[in-house]
Amino acid sequence: MKSCGVSLATAAAAAAAFGDEEKKMAAGKASGESEEASPSLTAEEREVLGGLDSRLFGFVRFHEDGARTKALLGKAVRCYESLILKAEGKVDSDFFCQLGHFNLLLEDYPKALSAYQRYYSLQSDYWKNAAFLYGLGLVYFHYNAFQWAIKAFQEVLYVDPSFCRAKEIHLRLGLMFKVNTDYESSLKHFQLALVDCNPCTLSNAEIQFHIAHLYETQVGCITL
Repeated sequence: MKSCGVSLATAAAAAAAFGDEEKKMAAGKASGESEEASPSLTAEEREVLGGLDSRLFGFVRFHEDGARTKALLGKAVRCYESLILKAEGKVDSDFFCQLGHFNLLLEDYPKALSAYQRYYSLQSDYWKNAAFLYGLGLVYFHYNAFQWAIKAFQEVLYVDPSFCRAKEIHLRLGLMFKVNTDYESSLKHFQLALVDCNPCTLSNAEIQFHIAHLYETQVGCITL
């Protein structure tokens, strides 16, 4: 599989930083402060979380064998939110990016959007983070905010032309351009999705169906 814009090392670094912040909080408690017990992540859990981001959206099956992953994501969200709250928001920007990814995978779109927007406002070079841009694009796509989704997805392809979810991006760009009646751009992206051999949430037969419907829509517009 092709490499994605942000390496897993970046995500792992964020998870490791979370562990450091947890230690600081624990030290604060040991100094005599009485606080409610907050959830914490084990080293093994942080390692697993280091490999979970927006690129897995649509590929994690929680209803099949992913129940443990879903539970871990839920725990991670609670841990991150607790840490951010205690730190009064003064944490590394990567925390918000990871929180956005976790909420996206859990399909909690309002929380995902909120976390991604915090990362966007804090990270000056956010545009280098392809996984972030992809996740943000997916959230905008969910809300039918096509203008912003198109912009985010196009930025992913610009930053990392070999992005491993490029097929997913071309598929969604094809759908959005079809809705916007930009049939030429729609067909281009559907065809790019067809020739991409990477895994996709839709089969090539389903993509071909969308192309057929595109042609049908074009003919209908011409005959009107």
